[in-house]
Amino acid sequence: MKMPLTKALLKFINTTRSQYMNANIVFKHSLFFCLACCLYAANLCAQTLAVDEIAAVVGDKIVLISDIENQYNQIRANNITDDGTLRCQVLDQLLLDRMFQTQAEIDSVEVKEEEVEREIDNRLRYFLGLFGGDAAKFEAYYGKTMLEIKEEYREEVRGILLAQRMQSQILGNISVTPAEVKNYFDQLPKDSIPYYNAEIELLQLAIQPKMSRTQKDEVKQTLLQLKKRIEEEGEDFARLAALYSEDPGSAQQGGDLGWTNRGDFVPEFEGAAFKLKPGEMSEPIESKFGFHLIQLLERRGDKIHARHILIKPKVSEVELQQALTRLDSIRSAILTDTSLTFKKAVEKFSEDEDSKATGGLLYSPSGSSFFEMNEIDPTIYFTIDTLKEGQISKPVPFELRDGSKAYRIFYVQTRTKPHIANLKDDYNRIRSIVEENEKQRVMLKWMQRRIPKTYIHIDERYADCETLQKWQTGNKQ
Repeated sequence: MKMPLTKALLKFINTTRSQYMNANIVFKHSLFFCLACCLYAANLCAQTLAVDEIAAVVGDKIVLISDIENQYNQIRANNITDDGTLRCQVLDQLLLDRMFQTQAEIDSVEVKEEEVEREIDNRLRYFLGLFGGDAAKFEAYYGKTMLEIKEEYREEVRGILLAQRMQSQILGNISVTPAEVKNYFDQLPKDSIPYYNAEIELLQLAIQPKMSRTQKDEVKQTLLQLKKRIEEEGEDFARLAALYSEDPGSAQQGGDLGWTNRGDFVPEFEGAAFKLKPGEMSEPIESKFGFHLIQLLERRGDKIHARHILIKPKVSEVELQQALTRLDSIRSAILTDTSLTFKKAVEKFSEDEDSKATGGLLYSPSGSSFFEMNEIDPTIYFTIDTLKEGQISKPVPFELRDGSKAYRIFYVQTRTKPHIANLKDDYNRIRSIVEENEKQRVMLKWMQRRIPKTYIHIDERYADCETLQKWQTGNKQ
């Protein structure tokens, strides 16, 4: 289902060459883009970048030459042509990021540590998946350990979350009326009316196998045996973690999770970890990730340094078949019970939190709920290819983001043929365009108010960038 990450990220950059890069689109991808550029930069050993210098300052936030070059090189590596303005566009967006962060601090906008940790973990899990979940290959490729990557980009991700939250405050209440949508469409020149390829909107409902008590007990016994080997036989925790732990983010570091704050972990893990004394190990602790054997290394107030061994119960064919049967029953209920819509079934039964949060609606990397047929993963394409609007697929297997096995069904909400846009078939998308235009207007107005009140300095090497002219009215004092 997913377009390659860099293709999706670069698609929006290459197609937004207006005075202001559409903030709503930008921040749908900024966290992925941040980490993508950082990781890409780590592998640029063969390309020597300029000695790092300050390219710009917004308030007390700086933009480094390397920030610009990292993103620029990531874009160029994907065969995006530079018409001479690409670095200017990258810097324009980085300046806006810093402006959001500066204002967020003035307005006392907060981002919790657990939110930062969760975002980093989610992004690293995605990139780790590109290496088949092999943490050793991932680390060898980028020349850094997972912990080093997490700590190196923690503050950058925190800043992006702050900026994202600030942007939401500025743009969160924007809406447009049907009359405004119609007026916009009616005023479009005929040669500017969009042409849409064949597209599809999909909803998803997913069911995971339920682990049996026997499987859970087996995992607990395995962890207890490892604990005994460490306590009674003197074996090394780190060595056993590297051999047995199924946490790709820490296994190669001997299970080491580094220094973390209270609130960083899921409640079950945290409750057990904070009860331990330095050097002490827990009993097997169950969380949504599996079972953990935790050892506390150090504690400083509400900060702990711990390590763990994670083992996940293995799904048997019996549990997989039971999940399939349950999902098939849910599908039958939707088809026969007129009061049970697919969206209601998602809310009631779905066990994939990502898609459940959107009512089952899936989104493309560009942020649209519409997928062009050539964007869809082949395994999904052949499942939904012959379905019409309102039809539901048969259950098919897939893997959730954490690698666990599950089954899902798809519902075709919308299916379009190639056509020139019209209000009847494309009202929601045209409304989205009008909303984005309004967001641009509101954002530019906000920037025009904030820029003169904010200290801004841009290195003279970017003096010829037309897209940066709006920043030149910043306070120089």
